[in-house]
Amino acid sequence: MTNSKQNADAGFGLFLVPIFIFILLSLSLIIKYILSNYPEKVIFGPLYFIFVSIKVFVLEVPLANFTVNILFLIGILFYASMVIPKVRTIYDGLPVLIPFFQMCFLMLIASVFGLEFLNSWADNQMLSKAGAVLSAIITYVLIRLLMSYWYYKFPISSMITRDEKLNNRTVSAATSSANTILLPHGRMHKNLVLFALIFLFLLFIASCRYIPTPLDSNKLMKEQFSREPAAGTRLFDQEFNNGIQARDFNISGLTRDVSTRMLIWDFNSEDHDIVQILVDGKIIQDSIVLTNRPVAFTVPVPGVITIKGIQDQGGGLTYAVKFPQTRLTCFNIVAVNGVNTYTLLPKP
Repeated sequence: MTNSKQNADAGFGLFLVPIFIFILLSLSLIIKYILSNYPEKVIFGPLYFIFVSIKVFVLEVPLANFTVNILFLIGILFYASMVIPKVRTIYDGLPVLIPFFQMCFLMLIASVFGLEFLNSWADNQMLSKAGAVLSAIITYVLIRLLMSYWYYKFPISSMITRDEKLNNRTVSAATSSANTILLPHGRMHKNLVLFALIFLFLLFIASCRYIPTPLDSNKLMKEQFSREPAAGTRLFDQEFNNGIQARDFNISGLTRDVSTRMLIWDFNSEDHDIVQILVDGKIIQDSIVLTNRPVAFTVPVPGVITIKGIQDQGGGLTYAVKFPQTRLTCFNIVAVNGVNTYTLLPKP
């Protein structure tokens, strides 16, 4: 009977080995993917996204953000470190790492959501500028209040002796060290990360319903305008205009006597073409080097915006402009010393 039980235990152990190896390999691949594609975002965490949020506020252009699935992968790594015995020992020696990593993870979530609010204003004006800033601040405050409440309700002490742990029945009889670290409310602190993961997972599932369809670059080059592309959209990896023609546009639906923003960028491979920007015949930017990162200009409504070609580095002086208030993006090409005009028309 004993031999049968031992054989069963051995068989079960062998069954768990490939599962354990699979989990380790999966976690290793996740770490490699995140560090390869988002090194500075992971290293500096919420500080990076707070800095980027300030840049969005000042420059008035959207900037790259984390997606929900990347946050979810980071959360999985953190949660795995709290439940895998071999890795969990780092928290036994340094219990302060638990609140530190939790704070980094939760504030990372808050900073990513804050940047998303600001981007929604900068790209499509789904929120007003004040509304986006207020939403970002409220997100930070709510997350911080949650953390304060959680650690007030479930504190983590620094060190408790073996005798104290035995009195509290929190250490198994097999414990042999003279002094070890107690992690009070350890399960609740794992649950905090688990709750965050569940929230991110549900948000990811909800966002899958609104995945935009891939942009048809040939169709965009033919029609030359669309409300689908985000600011900074790059259609081609090489300098390629695909038969695009120089055009003038009328931009309607703007608010009368209120300035609006215009974003301009190179939608092709960056070759540092140069254009000049005029408003009602007056130069507001003598020369601007076009890159894949949008640059914002405040222009009056009504008004006529003129884009004049100054220098073409080869392949055609192509560019895109977007008016976030209408969400309309125009793709265009201009010859050196040639001009394109954009007539801004207010609502009736």
